[in-house]
Amino acid sequence: MKCLAALLLALPLSACVMLPGDYVGGPADKRLVCHKGKKTLELPPEAISAHLGHGDYRGPCR
Repeated sequence: MKCLAALLLALPLSACVMLPGDYVGGPADKRLVCHKGKKTLELPPEAISAHLGHGDYRGPCR
C-alpha cells in the first residue's frame, strides 16, 4: 500500500519538468545567445550587445 501511495505521489511530480529557454512560450524579456560556441544562455536584451562584442552569437548553440 505504501508503494502505491508513493507511486501516486511521484507520477504527477514527474510531469513537472523545466524546459530549456528556447521552448515556445519562454520568457518574453530574455534572448538566447550562444556563449563561446558551447553554452546557450538566456539573457536580458541589455546584455546582448556585450556578448555579441566578444564573439558570441544570437540563438542557441548548434
